Amino acid sequence: MKPSLLAVGLSTLVLVSACSGGAHPRATATHGTTPPPAKATTGTGAMPSPVQTPTKPYRLPDPVQSPLPVGSKTLYTGSGHGARGFTLPASAGKASSITVMWTCAGPSKFNITAAGHTLAGSQCGDGTGVFGAKIPHANVHELVWKFAADNSVIWRIVVTRTPGG
Repeated sequence: MKPSLLAVGLSTLVLVSACSGGAHPRATATHGTTPPPAKATTGTGAMPSPVQTPTKPYRLPDPVQSPLPVGSKTLYTGSGHGARGFTLPASAGKASSITVMWTCAGPSKFNITAAGHTLAGSQCGDGTGVFGAKIPHANVHELVWKFAADNSVIWRIVVTRTPGG
């Protein structure tokens, strides 16, 4: 007995559908290959864009990544772009050390200086990095600090005195 033309045609249609990807994703497993992993989309079917460099300081991540130790005192919190100076409170001069945490974005470096000496600094990049430095008492005698950066650099910074400091 010959199979009917309709049955052969239907079987071929199911096989073509499975091979063309028009069937359920598991149907492609019959070919002995593993389907590629799903790609994340933005909901519109488009691929997500790469990380965008922030253009405003408030869009940078908070430089304080974990809770400050109990008893810490914030001496300065700020954000901006380019170079800027600030004066630490007098209590900073008595601290055994000061912790500085910052994040920045831009094509160049961000440095913290006092009396012409670099206390800390980093290369900026895309703004995803968070940096920190512990400044010992020996380097805190000058309370006027400056942020040295090109105008194209945006930054956020927190300066703290740790307990006992």
